[in-house]
Amino acid sequence: MKLDLGTVGKWEESLREAGYMSEDDHIIEHTKGDLWEMMSQTRGNFFFTNEKFIFTGGLLGVSNFAVKYSDIKELKLVNVGGLIPIIPTGIKVTCLNPENGKTVKHKCSVMKRKEWIEYLREKAGLRTLTSG
Repeated sequence: MKLDLGTVGKWEESLREAGYMSEDDHIIEHTKGDLWEMMSQTRGNFFFTNEKFIFTGGLLGVSNFAVKYSDIKELKLVNVGGLIPIIPTGIKVTCLNPENGKTVKHKCSVMKRKEWIEYLREKAGLRTLTSG
């Protein structure tokens, strides 16, 4: 994806001010999507930096997160949606919260999810799952 340098600069400045990125980190890729928590859907932006996978969206940034690739422990294709999740756009990202040592799961919904899950898998150093 070709990213506009002016837009990337503004995003990076905002992410640094919010404490999600260091001065040495830079956005490599971006896609729009949704974060699903319980029964709620938050629209926003997913950023793929040199060091982290970041989501920003919604009012007041309540659902925002930033996770180092090294803290991602599992990636899984899932369906998303309301009462009956039938929309095949989800990626469940299971990661470790380094502050408390607990496992956290983020259900992310993006177009071209197979491409993005492979991108995350490569950055996190996880094996590609084989069938059979």
